[in-house]
Amino acid sequence: MSNYMVKLWATWFTCGNAKKAPGTIGTLGAIPLYLLINSLRDVMSDRIYNSLYFLFLIGFFAFSVKISDIAEKKIYNRKDPQEVVIDEVLGFMTTMFLVNPHGFWQTLITILLGFGIFRLLDITKPGIIDKAQNYKNGLGVVLDDFIAGVFGNVVLAIIVGVIWN
Repeated sequence: MSNYMVKLWATWFTCGNAKKAPGTIGTLGAIPLYLLINSLRDVMSDRIYNSLYFLFLIGFFAFSVKISDIAEKKIYNRKDPQEVVIDEVLGFMTTMFLVNPHGFWQTLITILLGFGIFRLLDITKPGIIDKAQNYKNGLGVVLDDFIAGVFGNVVLAIIVGVIWN
């Protein structure tokens, strides 16, 4: 893959080039991807949709590690460059897993809650989230955001479960 394509993916189509808060902008850039994937729910059962979403997360995790590794070593020449925001995209997509909102308002509220919860966990990096950054190469770039997404998913699922039920 060319350096141009690696940079395009790593910065999530230039979201990571924002002068201020590139991680937040990168997370905002994940919303269209979530909406695209969420639109598939209308044409399949929740079980099939959730299974495909899970497979997507596994593949996107591996892809994000590879892209982050190349970007760190060949493009930015430093550890965990702030321009690399594909990890925020993965973290947000992980936060949104299995929540399955229905309709415009539930989807909007769920996205806003998921965004806020993920950003809070990604910025504050409590406990194991902070320690995950110590891994080398692309794994260290991606793992903290993925774990923040897993914790964010649990919190979001509880909140949404209370709100909608």
